[in-house]
Amino acid sequence: MFADRLLWLELPDLPEQRRASTVAFVCGRADQVPTPLKLGVATLSTGLGVAQRIAGVERTTRILQHSALPFVGELARMVRSLGFAYIWESWPDTSPTGAAL
Repeated sequence: MFADRLLWLELPDLPEQRRASTVAFVCGRADQVPTPLKLGVATLSTGLGVAQRIAGVERTTRILQHSALPFVGELARMVRSLGFAYIWESWPDTSPTGAAL
């Protein structure tokens, strides 16, 4: 849910199908990290899920989108870097806002 919302905020013109494909890629890669990192990602994701239920998905995503807190901000950076790399590798003609050209 976080990856989908973050990519929606960062790339508002990215078509739904491309965003869904990108989210699947990001989640698949996050699941393939080495065990120590996987524990960190799982812990952050669990905390994020709790925060989303309490504060709402939109508010929580916007806070993490610009967070510079150690570890917490890494989740958004990981989603962003994996997502952007996947998008421009898969569809090189994508605009900076995500629109298909």
